[in-house]
Amino acid sequence: QVLAGVYPIAQLQDPYSAVGFLGSRLALPPLLQLRPPSGPGWTAWELCEAWAEKRGYKTARAARNDVARAANGILRLAAEGRLRLCLTPPGFS
Repeated sequence: QVLAGVYPIAQLQDPYSAVGFLGSRLALPPLLQLRPPSGPGWTAWELCEAWAEKRGYKTARAARNDVARAANGILRLAAEGRLRLCLTPPGFS
């Protein structure tokens, strides 16, 4: 619903599941030009953390990477059409 533009991104309590869905269907690291992860693969949290680091999103108090803001930013890119997500209908060949 979020990626279709039906549900507002700002009202999401857990944006990481939507970012994980998007990341499982698109090659986000090369599209967003993100640095490679320290572990074996990308998780939704690592995608958001790398995007926050690249964009300079920091929290006010501790100056850590603001992953919630980064997750919202990635979802807004998809909602605006800058990241194109195309899915085939079930049973389509």
